[in-house]
Amino acid sequence: MSEETKEEKKNKKVNRMSLQEVEGAIKKTQEHMKGLNSKYAKELVARQSELKASKK
Repeated sequence: MSEETKEEKKNKKVNRMSLQEVEGAIKKTQEHMKGLNSKYAKELVARQSELKASKK
């Protein structure tokens, strides 16, 4: 348990990710799933655009 608390949680909710985390997850998803067609990938892209819009 102590190792889990020290490290970042593996399955972090998309709506709690920062812009850097989202971009990393998108890159990883593209490599593994060969595109952004899955529901998870679409949620990541939506979160990315939401964060970029709020940053301006």
